[in-house]
Amino acid sequence: MDNKLNTSADTHMTVSHLEFFPCIKQLILFEKEKNICIDWYENFPKQTFRNRATVLSSQGLLNITVPLKNKSKAKILSRDIEISYSQNWHTQAWRTVFSCYGKSPYFIYYADKVKQILLKPHKYLMDLNLEAFDLLKQSMHLQCLLSQSTHYVENPKNDFRNAFLPKNRQTDGENIVPYDQCFSEKFGFQTNLSALDLLFNLGNEAGEYLKNAER
Repeated sequence: MDNKLNTSADTHMTVSHLEFFPCIKQLILFEKEKNICIDWYENFPKQTFRNRATVLSSQGLLNITVPLKNKSKAKILSRDIEISYSQNWHTQAWRTVFSCYGKSPYFIYYADKVKQILLKPHKYLMDLNLEAFDLLKQSMHLQCLLSQSTHYVENPKNDFRNAFLPKNRQTDGENIVPYDQCFSEKFGFQTNLSALDLLFNLGNEAGEYLKNAER
């Protein structure tokens, strides 16, 4: 992530979490708002896209999930969430990406960078998500600027920390404009998938798509 980012929390800003290779709705939000404060001092919630990315395979929808060390604790800050490597999840994650998108139009351009991020032994989920977003920002030419909070942000102007839950993926994405996807001839257009789907199918055109991605 850009070292020049402002790291001060501002209650006048739009506040959000940062997902693992974010769902398309989060990217749309970021591009609309332009300036987003990421709150790492929230209590980490379960069952979110913070450590999950939904992709489309030849068998249907799949979740790439980052296993966590301290998920059993009742209250732990998002900034302190550590990734578990008790199982070889990152190698399996890359195999899933290759299986899903190996024949996509832009796989050859971004595969090595995505592989490098997935196989890198990040200690903290925060660092993994920041590095993944930095790749998306550069590759898609996104115009949004992320700042990072230094404490829990009380009563922000706009609060999206609890937005875009996996259970609401389809309803959240009802107004997303379809684009060409791998396996869409089998399953039809699948809305609001991980940015990985957008990156490999649209490449550097994804940034332009996001400007008019909602009907």
